[in-house]
Amino acid sequence: MRNGFWLGLVLLAVHLAVCGGLWLLARTRALEVEGYFIPVMLLVPLWGPLCVLLLHTSNRLTGGCLREQTLEKLRINDEIYKNILVVGNEDEDTVVPLEEALLVDSPVQKRKLILSVLTDDPAGYYDLLQQARMDNDSEVVHYASTALSQITKEADLKLQKLEQRYAAAPDDAAVLEEYCDYLEGYLKDGFVQGRAAEIQRHQLEQLLKKRMESLGGRRSCTLECRLADVQLSLAEYDRAEKTLEDLTARWPQRETPWVLRLQLAAALRDGAAIQKTLCQIEEKEVYLSAKGREIVRFWQGKQQ
Repeated sequence: MRNGFWLGLVLLAVHLAVCGGLWLLARTRALEVEGYFIPVMLLVPLWGPLCVLLLHTSNRLTGGCLREQTLEKLRINDEIYKNILVVGNEDEDTVVPLEEALLVDSPVQKRKLILSVLTDDPAGYYDLLQQARMDNDSEVVHYASTALSQITKEADLKLQKLEQRYAAAPDDAAVLEEYCDYLEGYLKDGFVQGRAAEIQRHQLEQLLKKRMESLGGRRSCTLECRLADVQLSLAEYDRAEKTLEDLTARWPQRETPWVLRLQLAAALRDGAAIQKTLCQIEEKEVYLSAKGREIVRFWQGKQQ
């Protein structure tokens, strides 16, 4: 055991002496190796110093050309990699708005676009899917009709659940608000037509009135404007006129009541009422959004 211990110490001393000598030769540039090889040489007995000597011999025999050739090859590969043009989607240049695709593109392109809509957010393209349902391509019509059927089914189920929740808790303000808001969006999105839509609008009118009553004497311009809008859609012009008169008297500088008054006058085909409303909008200096200014310019006969 003692002989093995001493032998180990002797070998370690020899290894350190060899490493020290090689390190001195590297410092004086007599040994053509880089300094970062020294830790490897020190930590790997026998093979470390041997690899350093082999590297020095290789550099001597090749004059450093092998290393330069390797580095140059790496630089070339790097440049090639940087200059590779990533091939994009072949259809990228053919992407056009769905409305245009339904009018001018080939059946194959229209089918691809309809399928992409179905995998994206069909409910967000409800109007366009309705347009696609009238297309002359039978496959496009099939996809659009299937999507519309599923969207309508899901919307009907959600409405039924809200109706049931409201029936179970008619005095719950949160349930009333959710039911009212969803029903309004349901009607605007056109999920129901004809007599069924008229029944639902009457229901929405009652829900809005109940929400207004729940405010306890406080007034809400937003709720009352929504009520007037529903009354206009039901052709309840006398009620809508009364609601709008109250709105414009209480909030004379709000945009929405005046826009609704223009809609009422247009529905009644009352040109004098339209001109009177336009004058009142100017007199009261009503703040108009971009959309409001566009509506006013239209009724003023200005195209820009």
